[in-house]
Amino acid sequence: MKFIFASLLFCLATAGAGSSTRPQGRIDYCRMYGAVYIERDRAHADFSVFVAEDDGSANMTVFVEDNALYADGSGIWYFTKDRDQARYRIYLEKTRSFADFSIAYTTARSFAGCR
Repeated sequence: MKFIFASLLFCLATAGAGSSTRPQGRIDYCRMYGAVYIERDRAHADFSVFVAEDDGSANMTVFVEDNALYADGSGIWYFTKDRDQARYRIYLEKTRSFADFSIAYTTARSFAGCR
């Protein structure tokens, strides 16, 4: 009886654990868009990202949008200061080999996206 009660209590406590606006599981970084938060700790980030100097050596070109509502396409990011409003959390790597993928910034919205 105690086991059934404990199991039921555990199920009720974890029922809402997955209800988040952040994507669950590993997703393709080419589909990243929207609000992005820069984490200071790698363990809390969804991705570790290396910032390349030129777009020829980067996996993705990123256009930084000033308004979160317009960050609606692949590679169009809005950097937020609020961790809870972010769709993705990234950690900026200093070494390319430790990063999941690399990005380069662009000033043209039409150039944003994966290579």
